[in-house]
Amino acid sequence: MASKTVEGGLKRYWPRLLLLIPFFAVLWVPFYNRLEPALGGVPFFYWYQLAWILIGALLVLGVYLIETRITHALERTRIRLERTDAPGDIL
Repeated sequence: MASKTVEGGLKRYWPRLLLLIPFFAVLWVPFYNRLEPALGGVPFFYWYQLAWILIGALLVLGVYLIETRITHALERTRIRLERTDAPGDIL
């Protein structure tokens, strides 16, 4: 029974690893510490960080939707398993 719980937990939380993408993209400052290419007069340093804020928000939305779908699928599976009227399930 414990192995099923661990398996369900790993299946449920794997999308959270996607949240590391913006973290590592912004962590390496020497990559984006420059002025060119400017976008509408805004130096690269600033619009790169702003772009990752927007990308990060979209990733959070995606992770939420994936986890919600996985949670509902696991819940439906659990309900189906509880409804089985197999002989010998008296206790």
